[in-house]
This record gives sequence, C-alpha cells and structure tokens, in this order.
Amino acid sequence: MAQDIYTEPEKLDLDTLRNLGPLAALGGSWEGEGSDLHPVAYGSLTEQYRERLVFEPIDPQTNGPQLLYGLRYHSHINKLDERLTFHEQVGYWLWEPGTRTLLQTIAIPRGMVGLASGRAEPDARTFTVRAALGGTTAGFISAPFLNENFRTIEYVLTIFASDGTFSYEQDTVLLVAGRPEPFHHTDRNTLRRVASPAPNPAAPRRGDR
Repeated sequence: MAQDIYTEPEKLDLDTLRNLGPLAALGGSWEGEGSDLHPVAYGSLTEQYRERLVFEPIDPQTNGPQLLYGLRYHSHINKLDERLTFHEQVGYWLWEPGTRTLLQTIAIPRGMVGLASGRAEPDARTFTVRAALGGTTAGFISAPFLNENFRTIEYVLTIFASDGTFSYEQDTVLLVAGRPEPFHHTDRNTLRRVASPAPNPAAPRRGDR
C-alpha cells in the first residue's frame, strides 16, 4: 500500500511551547556580546558585537502527516562602536517530534538563504545543525556577488542551552575569491534571556475550555 502523504494528523496540541523538544529553552528575547572572525582584504579581522535575538513560538505546521513545532527568530547585531547594523538574520527553528529532526531556515538581507538540519533527543541541551553547498535537503543559495566572491560551502552551528542563558558557536566556511584555502568565518556568543516568550497565536488562553 502506498504511503499516505496527504492526510494531516487528526489532533494537534496547539500549545507550541510544550512541544518544542530541544528548542524549548530558546523561547523569548535574549541579549549578549559576542566575537566575529571574518575575512578582510589583508587577511582576517576579529570584532566584538552586540546581539539581540528574539524567538517567538508559531502555531503547529503540517505537511500532510508531517508535524512541526517551531520558533520564528530575528537576530540583530551591531558592532560595539557603530549604530549601523552589522548583521541581520531572520528565519525559523523547527522541531519534528516524530523523527527528532531539527531544521533552521536562514535568510540574510545581503542575498543569501539557507536550510540547515540535525537530530537531537527531545531533552537535549546541546545540539548541532549543518548545511553544505549543493545539498538537496540542507544547503545554501546566494546571489551572484556572494556566490562568486564569498561562496558558502559549509555551515555548522552548535547551541549550548542552559537556564536563563545559551551560547552558540558558528562556523561558516567560505571560498573567498583570490584565496587558495577555505576561510572559516566564525561567530561565538553567550546570551541572557531578557524577556519570556509569549504563547503562539492558537495556544489556549487561561479560561479557555
């Protein structure tokens, strides 16, 4: 019998915050100061940055029988001595309980989108997602300038979650025009929660039956 790829689950728990698996520790708003190593004309440069990162729960998502719970996120980064945005990024973190799969979607307003994936146990406090150039289920697409001059060939992000804080280590491997070896563009930060998450739109409110 052919697999049913159309029928959605009959019952959904509408409270996303209860069903996020390893992502449960990330809900809310966070602030912290991190370190970025990136390529420049004469080699590389390490700079400190200030980051505000917000994770908002979304309603459960389905692809036929597939069920996903997730967080919409927005990262806004400034150098410590500049008001101009240094980096901005939006996307979704998604958790598929049935397969224990994590997905991170990435959109950067300099002409890049991506999808990274990994696996973790529901109670994991440390987890990793990865993507590679040319991947059909996890990879990146860049606009012509970035593709020709700063092509992303690999991406690894590891998160270490704790109560009230979390840290990440990110390694984005680039092929930089005119350089013989790949460049490891790295980011590290430790952030503290400054606001708790609000429920997703469909979550039952107090007093609801």
